[in-house]
Amino acid sequence: MAKKAGKMSLLLLLVMVCIYLFLHSSVFNISKVYVSGQKKVTSDEVKALAGVTPGENLFKIDGDLIEKSVEIHPVVKNAQMIRHLPHSVEIKIEERVSWAVVPYEDLFLLIDDEGHCLDKLNKLPDGNTPIITMEQMPARVNLGQAVNPEVIKMIKTVWKSIDAEGRAQISQFHYANTQKSLLIYTLEGTEVRYGNLERVEEKAANFTEALKIEASLQKEGKDQLEYVDLRFSGRPVVKTKT
Repeated sequence: MAKKAGKMSLLLLLVMVCIYLFLHSSVFNISKVYVSGQKKVTSDEVKALAGVTPGENLFKIDGDLIEKSVEIHPVVKNAQMIRHLPHSVEIKIEERVSWAVVPYEDLFLLIDDEGHCLDKLNKLPDGNTPIITMEQMPARVNLGQAVNPEVIKMIKTVWKSIDAEGRAQISQFHYANTQKSLLIYTLEGTEVRYGNLERVEEKAANFTEALKIEASLQKEGKDQLEYVDLRFSGRPVVKTKT
């Protein structure tokens, strides 16, 4: 029995060696590297970051390292390296999507909904893009860097709670870091004192009502709204300009 077990162990070892040699043979040398899922970042940029070259063995390349290297690009949110037998490598990309603009010095930072800086612009982009200002900004912002992500997450929650018609009437969000409180400014200049993320649904309904009051006053040619305070439970405090 011991002799038979020894032979089986030797046979298993030989099989494993053969499999190893076969997988690392020229049969699995990479002849094609291609990128999928990209829209803004180019295939050449991704390939350069991945560092995969034709002729390498498909099973010797480090998938985790390749994915992390590609994710260095500010526009790339996630990267996945996929081996396709016998000799192709796919790098699948999920890109970050621009969501808002943050004025910064003499530029405008284009950010995604997690606060990552995707680009630096000389002018505001077209469309109904949220504009966000903050009392406190990093001393320097690099591409790919997250700008006050917790604040951006908060504002995204507020933005999602407001319907499309209401969003179209927002000119700017401003976050007061010292008070940890959010202000919303309408296109007509009304200051909406939103506060924190308490009672989000109630505040969204009150914001819609405030816009109706603002439109009604404007239509009637009466006093304009100075501010609407949503920070406290119940009916909002409304003050008109004298």
